[in-house]
Amino acid sequence: MNPALILNPALILVVVPTTGGPLVLRSLKPRPGLPASAAFAAGDYRPLPWSGDYARLAAAGGPLSRLPGGVTGPYELRLGGSFDAGRSWEVPVCLAHGLVAQGHGLTAEPAEADLVLWATGAVDLDLAILPGDYALLDKIERSRALLAAAPQADLAVLLPEGPEAAEAERVLRALGRARLPRILPGASVPAALAALVRPAPAPRPRRGPAILVAALCAGLAVAAAVVVARRPAPEPDRPVVAAAEPRPDPAPAPAPASAAVVEELAAPAGSSCRRVVFGADPPLRRPVPVEAPGRLRASRLAPDLCGLAFRPAEPGTRVAVGPELAAAALPPARLPDGAQAYFLRENARRNLVYTVQATAEASGPGDQLTHALVP
Repeated sequence: MNPALILNPALILVVVPTTGGPLVLRSLKPRPGLPASAAFAAGDYRPLPWSGDYARLAAAGGPLSRLPGGVTGPYELRLGGSFDAGRSWEVPVCLAHGLVAQGHGLTAEPAEADLVLWATGAVDLDLAILPGDYALLDKIERSRALLAAAPQADLAVLLPEGPEAAEAERVLRALGRARLPRILPGASVPAALAALVRPAPAPRPRRGPAILVAALCAGLAVAAAVVVARRPAPEPDRPVVAAAEPRPDPAPAPAPASAAVVEELAAPAGSSCRRVVFGADPPLRRPVPVEAPGRLRASRLAPDLCGLAFRPAEPGTRVAVGPELAAAALPPARLPDGAQAYFLRENARRNLVYTVQATAEASGPGDQLTHALVP
């Protein structure tokens, strides 16, 4: 099979390279029962820490909607493992969506693969691939064993523009495979897909009717040009200048009451905690005030209370959460501003008391706050 042209449905091994080792995209399928697209590790029901970002990638109007034919979700994506941070998973996942939409299948077994797709990088809203330092050489080195396990498969590689791209291409070409790897265009996901998949040829029109149609169109064009030439020239449009509306000054952020900032994470109106946990909707964040020295105001376990978020009030401070809350919550997830989010488990919504400890690097342990969740 020519790696530049996938003509028939093929089995493709999609590799998500990381600096901790390569991961394999095990499956990608529609899941209408999910509130939003979600990513899981194989054999686990809990969404991965970056599942919310995947939901936004695959949401209506998100980057994946720019693919030919669009992507209608929700989808369930399963990987052989996970990672904690980074966005370099976006390019291989987008390519996988494009290939699945065109009828190709995914496999997690190197021996079954017709094609191994090794890609890394982040995308913007229009599926352009962002240049950057993606640690390409390290990822290639860690992928050697996996690539060697599929010696008969063709290899297609996408290397984003960056400081190691040229050297990475040289290393890949020197792997000693039966056929040289195909280096895909690194500018955008649609360009890479176009290099992988040949579009269906357009039907050739018959010559006789085409000549008659062309002559008729030419005659109509001449007649239209005569009519337009006789029309008086319209007056130029006058520019309309819209008056700028005054913008109110943003309200100042409330000053933190202690070394640790604690916030309730609530479901927005019309949403649910399930949608918030899966990343379909962002949570509302409500600061929990200090009620007395060493004690926060209790939070009520209302149906819209999805969890709690914690962040230091000042740089150079670490925040530790007591085990009572950790046992009642899903594994912590990082919010866009760096706060740690603890989403409550459905079967653990009960009265509990836990502590929050703030420790400054310069001065050591500081305030310890007690916080209660009450029915």
